[in-house]
Parts: sequence; C-alpha cells; structure tokens
Amino acid sequence: MYKKYCIALAGLYIMLLTACTSVHSLSSVSTPRITAITNNQFASPGKKNSLVGPPEYIPDTVVKKSTPPKIIERGGRYVYLAPAYTRSRPEIGTEKYEAETLQQKINRIKKFAAENNYDTAVAFFIDMRVKSGKERFFVVNLASNTIFKKALAAHGKGNKKFTFDRKFSNDEGSNCTSLGIYKIGKAYTGAFGLSYKLYGLNKTNNNALKRYVVLHAMGSIPDEESKWPITQTEGCPAVSPAFLHELAPLLDNAEKSVLLYIYYGDSK
Repeated sequence: MYKKYCIALAGLYIMLLTACTSVHSLSSVSTPRITAITNNQFASPGKKNSLVGPPEYIPDTVVKKSTPPKIIERGGRYVYLAPAYTRSRPEIGTEKYEAETLQQKINRIKKFAAENNYDTAVAFFIDMRVKSGKERFFVVNLASNTIFKKALAAHGKGNKKFTFDRKFSNDEGSNCTSLGIYKIGKAYTGAFGLSYKLYGLNKTNNNALKRYVVLHAMGSIPDEESKWPITQTEGCPAVSPAFLHELAPLLDNAEKSVLLYIYYGDSK
C-alpha cells in the first residue's frame, strides 16, 4: 500500500515538473516575438515613416554629464508638412504686405539708425500682419528704399500648441513674438546651429535677451510660399536655413549693428 502511494506521488511530481518546464520554455521564446509583432504592427516593411510637423531636436555629440548637451536641429534634411490641424481653418492675416506701410517703417529706421549709430546701409523688416505662409521678411537697401531679399518668417505660438492668429507679448514665458526695433548682435552656435542674438530697443521688446529670443533658422520652414501656415516658435523670428545663409554675410560684414524691425501693420 505504501509503495502505491509513493509511485503515485512520484508520477504527480514528474507531471508537474514537465508542465513547469514547458511553461518556462514557452514564455522565454514567445515574449520577444509578441513584443516585436506589437511594436511593428503598424509599420510598413521597407518604408520609412513620413515626417509630419517640425522635426525633432537631436543631440549633435555625446558630452560629459556635467556639460549641457549641444542640441542642433536636423530639419534641413526634411520637408515640412503642415499637420492636419493647421488646415482646419484659415490663418488670420493678409496675403501681401502694404508697400506704403513698409515705407513708413523704412523712414523711421533710417532716422533711428542715423541718430543712434547703427548701420544705415541695410535693415531687416518683418510685417506680422501678413500670413506666415507668405513672404513677410524683407531685407531693404536703405539708400535706395528697395527690397532686395524676401522670405517667410515664423512667429511665436503663445500659450497654445498652434495659433491661427498672432498675439504679441514681451513677458517671459509668453512664447509670443514681441513687436519693436531690435539690434542684431553677433553670431553664435546655439540650439539651432547658427544664430544671432537680438537686443530689444523698445519697451515692447526689451526682454528679448532674457527670453532667449534670437534670429535662427529651422529646417521646417520652407523657402517657397505656402497656402498653409508654417511652423511656429516660442517667440523667435525664425527663417529657413537657406535664407539665414544669405543673411549671414550682410550681418557678419557690417561695420555697425544691423537693425530688425518687427511690426504689425501700422503699429509703432
């Protein structure tokens, strides 16, 4: 009788041991495959995902933990596609700048530059009343009052993910564009590569330096006009990499600081 119980118990032990081994073997083989299938269930084999919206910011080099990482935007390799939500309704603004208004701003800058020892040969202007997908950044020859370069320029998104209108503020943390006259400082390598410091010269923009508002490029900004709004910033007047490359010699070779005037229509 005792032997029968021992044999039965031994049989149960062997069955349990076999079952446990099978479960372990199944879990060790199946889990990675399930994870791989789950991670790739929406991926198309041999096809890269399309970039929608502004590109990511990727570390340029590996640095020590004690040193802040140098971040650059690799946006120059991509084409900006307006996200679907930017097409839900039209952007507020005009399709084209007003020549008369621009001439008024040119006259003011010429006088301001002469009186305050700034460059009197060239100046930059951005009319924020114009839609972001249209040319609103103008490089002007102050001697002849003529525009010799035009481009698109981004504006601040404010406290929203995306705005269909412009809100202006000089407050820190507002993420808004600040109106007024800026002195363009020296070039430096920043979070977006080549950049130029901006010094606000009016009460409406004198926090520019504190807010890290600078002139820089973003690869997500196109060189050609678009019927859709372009990418937005946290207050910086960003342009395309190609256009900033055109501006660089004008700024680097100027004997005196060049001025940038960001305005909204007839606003001062």
